[in-house]
Amino acid sequence: MTTDQSGPSAQTLFTAALRLARANPNGFLTTHDGLRPHTRLVEHVGVDDDGSVWIGTSPRSRKAAHVAERPQVTYAIEDRAAGAYVVLCGQAHVEDGLHERLTHWKDAFAAFFPEGPDGDDYVVLRLRPERIELMDFSHRIHPAPFGLVPAVIERRAGQWERTEADRRA
Repeated sequence: MTTDQSGPSAQTLFTAALRLARANPNGFLTTHDGLRPHTRLVEHVGVDDDGSVWIGTSPRSRKAAHVAERPQVTYAIEDRAAGAYVVLCGQAHVEDGLHERLTHWKDAFAAFFPEGPDGDDYVVLRLRPERIELMDFSHRIHPAPFGLVPAVIERRAGQWERTEADRRA
């Protein structure tokens, strides 16, 4: 892959991706069971400054089982009104520490997890993205003329760098 230096900087793209993820709490998480991908709509409960996304779930869920076996996941978030989306690709891990469960708890989850964040049926998945694909027409983040490919950044040696989107030859 070659590095594309035209357009917004990697930091600008990362900031835009954080803004979009924080403003839109629902997305599609894709995991893999070794045979096929599995995609489901989820609500994330936090987005850290480093881009980590937190998703509450049961430790007995398919997504937790898939992540434990194959941590590479994809999470896609759309802001339809803005004509924008972000796709986060990276490693996810099941976090069962009490601090993480308390920090990433919503009272609305009580219907699904009656014992609350300190019960044994609630954990959080932490997705730390290594690659971000972003298109946002409302903030002019798209290639000319019509946005046929997203802007892409990848984390390398702890820093975000622009890279070209994958395209067919």
